[in-house]
Amino acid sequence: MHVFEKEIKKLKKQFPKLVENLAEKGMIWISWPKGSSKVPTDLNENIVREIGLELGIVDVKVCAVSEIWSGLKFYRRKK
Repeated sequence: MHVFEKEIKKLKKQFPKLVENLAEKGMIWISWPKGSSKVPTDLNENIVREIGLELGIVDVKVCAVSEIWSGLKFYRRKK
């Protein structure tokens, strides 16, 4: 699953639903516009990570998806 988002409010609304539907060994990529992209956003890596951690999932990888988008990969915490 890969979600592209520009707004905290929208991400906070849809992220819980994504986690709820996440398979036990599934993953979620969340992408946001890079600061250098000039695309208006109120998201950054730390905010996306914090939202995920609050929902009980953990980030395991960060990457440059494109010249415009960065991404964090999340998994469920191992029990």
